[in-house]
Amino acid sequence: MKIGINARFLPQPYTGIGKYSYNLLSALAQLDEKNEYFLFTPQLVDFPLPDNFKQIRVPEKDYRSPSLRKAHWEHTLIPKEIKKWSIDLAHFLYPSNPLIKLGIPTIVTVHDMIPWRLPQYNKHLRSKLYHMYAKWALKRADHIITVSDFSKSEIQQIIKTEDKNLSVTHLAPPITHYDEMPPGLHLRRKFLLYVGGYDSRKNVPMLMIAYQKFIANYNPIDLILVGAKGKGLEEFITDEFTQKVAGQFPVKPKGRVIFTEALQDSELCALYKQTTALVHPSIYEGFNLPLVEAMKHGRPLVISDIPVNREVAGDAGFYVDPSSENTFGIGLHEFLHNADIQKKLAESANVRRKDFNWQQTAQQTLDVYNLFM
Repeated sequence: MKIGINARFLPQPYTGIGKYSYNLLSALAQLDEKNEYFLFTPQLVDFPLPDNFKQIRVPEKDYRSPSLRKAHWEHTLIPKEIKKWSIDLAHFLYPSNPLIKLGIPTIVTVHDMIPWRLPQYNKHLRSKLYHMYAKWALKRADHIITVSDFSKSEIQQIIKTEDKNLSVTHLAPPITHYDEMPPGLHLRRKFLLYVGGYDSRKNVPMLMIAYQKFIANYNPIDLILVGAKGKGLEEFITDEFTQKVAGQFPVKPKGRVIFTEALQDSELCALYKQTTALVHPSIYEGFNLPLVEAMKHGRPLVISDIPVNREVAGDAGFYVDPSSENTFGIGLHEFLHNADIQKKLAESANVRRKDFNWQQTAQQTLDVYNLFM
């Protein structure tokens, strides 16, 4: 069987969908020698694959608008390629299947329902039209793969898809073969680690304020924000919470906030191994991949108390109300001052991590393909 895959994000390894694309396809390549895979990408990447996997470069048209280039690539160019290569089954690794049926089984991976659940991500007319189109198209997919039971329930509420047309395949830590410290990052103290995006639902400014208010003046521990350089977060580093001697002389904080560039998975592994804890205050996630990345290295988690985090982390998480810097900061302070909790969470992470691996995810994905063979 010829399986065509929209692998648009394969050249973007720092994005969540990029990581999903790379690791899923790597695991499928080890698992499936029978089927032929055609990976459609805007540009080719250095990605060693067996002979039954082929990268097909599909250049974007030179439209001025990035969103128009993307929409045209997804809904016009890819269907043409699918027809050209006589594809038997199509898998779109994010919501991008065309509204008009392709005449072959169509599978779509939906990572979350953010565009339809959170109005702040759907403000502009062009965005509203794009996501309205995507929602209609999802209803016409033959099968939807999603990444958590929480996202499955969200899809069922918004898309009204029957349970038989939905499968859950959890994500897993990245496949890496070595680790190395990020160049230029000199670790002088213990540190807390944040890994993730910087859009509003991630709640990072609140984390920064909570850290400065409750941690930096009292604990010699830094907060590293991976990929935060150039995100406009400098304004949230202030001396507002600095203690003063005799009410007037500022005291230099014991900890500081550190911004890094985007890091490769090998560099992230080195940080995960050394961090005191992953901290993650997000208010909405479809899965939350950094949690399993941290658990892979047996690290405890200080995370927002939202349903999907409990599904993924289980008893490896120290759950904190993310609604304000006071609630999150007090929770973080409690965690740092309780060695027994830290030890227990680390032990739980070492057990929990065994539930997430790409070989299992790839087999579950192949099981979905086999439904249509």
